[in-house]
Parts: sequence; C-alpha cells; structure tokens
Amino acid sequence: MAKTTAYRPAVRDLVNLLRFRASFDRPCYIKRNSRHAALIVPELRDGADGPYAHLKTFDRATIHEALVLGAVALGPDLVDVPSFAGNHNHWAFEPAHQGHTIKFVQVAS
Repeated sequence: MAKTTAYRPAVRDLVNLLRFRASFDRPCYIKRNSRHAALIVPELRDGADGPYAHLKTFDRATIHEALVLGAVALGPDLVDVPSFAGNHNHWAFEPAHQGHTIKFVQVAS
C-alpha cells in the first residue's frame, strides 16, 4: 500500500476529502458519466442529519486510479443518491442518474 504522499495531487485530494467526510458516519456518493465523476457528500451543517452537497467533480480516471491503488472502495451496486445542493445545471443533478457509495480506505499518510 503506497503512502498518500506518493499519489498524484488529484488522487490525494480525493483521498483527503473522503478521509475527512468518513468522520461523519454517513455515506458519500460518486455519480459518474463517461468522462467525469461528481463527489456527493454530507454537508458540514445541520448535524448528523444535514443535507448533501455536490462537493467536487473529478476526472473519471482519478476515481479509477484511486480504486486501483486501494485508496477508496465503491459500493457494489448502483443506488439512488439523496437529493443534494449545488449547481442544478450540472449533469449530476439528473434524477435518473444513480451512483455508487464511495469510501475512504485506510492508507499510510
């Protein structure tokens, strides 16, 4: 298992975002199209039951690289993603578009 400092900056950013959000004890989601992946996470407000928000969009290859490196894991099935805040013109807001849960996997710092 590689140290996160050996990862490309985009992968390191994804890992760090998921590491922090893992402390919320709520699932994070990834919605992918043919080129990009939108990270949907619990917001930092309204406590344990707060809303979700579109946090960041990555290249799909970044998610794949993080999976291959063992830094993140995807849920096995496509699931409905909770409604979330953000730019409603973004492709990820398409209600029929499902996603996977995504979680941080413990790696060396």
